[in-house]
Amino acid sequence: MPHPLDDPAVLAAPFADVLQSMHAGQPQLGSDGRRHMIDDTTRISEDEGMTLFRLGVEAEVAATLEVGLAYGFSTAYLLAALHHNGGGSHTAIDPYQDTDWSGIGLTTAIALVTTATALTTDSFTLIPERSDPALIDLARTGRTFDLTFIDGYHRFDDVLVDFTLAARMCPIGGLIVLHDMWLDSIAAVASFLRRNRADFAEIATGCDNLFAVRRVDEDRRNWDHFVAFPLR
Repeated sequence: MPHPLDDPAVLAAPFADVLQSMHAGQPQLGSDGRRHMIDDTTRISEDEGMTLFRLGVEAEVAATLEVGLAYGFSTAYLLAALHHNGGGSHTAIDPYQDTDWSGIGLTTAIALVTTATALTTDSFTLIPERSDPALIDLARTGRTFDLTFIDGYHRFDDVLVDFTLAARMCPIGGLIVLHDMWLDSIAAVASFLRRNRADFAEIATGCDNLFAVRRVDEDRRNWDHFVAFPLR
């Protein structure tokens, strides 16, 4: 039986209308004040988005983080979860928001936090840098995030670095989610984590293209720990 939180009808205004327009492929407002066509390959699906929303609601998240803002699809779902939970803050990392995405993700996020009753203008922050230095800087400030969504560069080493750095800011009970499990690079990261990060436990998402883990312990590995892992 489908989970009630997987039904897009549970999304509150203004998220439902914005996401309906985005998933329909309608031109979206950019930072230059004009509407731009969006690439239909650069997005999460509605099912994936509702899974993110459900995970955020069930975990009662108050602080979320994502690597890769792009057009703002995942941002909208994560902000919707924060709104459902009564408020919070979302941080997105994307060095190419203006050059590659016409500022659409940023413009969408600002519009949502200024109109959603449970959010404020402080509920969204964009860090326009590469993810590796941005994550290090966030960790240095002592930040923690209840849910981190990693959907930036999809090379094996980049994703593993993003996870490793994000894990340092994931509290016990917090979640980290990877997108695009159809790619060998992402599947390989998931395989490595299953066998080498006992401080994280995989959780079922009901969505084949998402891999999610929950922090269950401190990292207690020896300095030379390594367990061989298959590609998938």
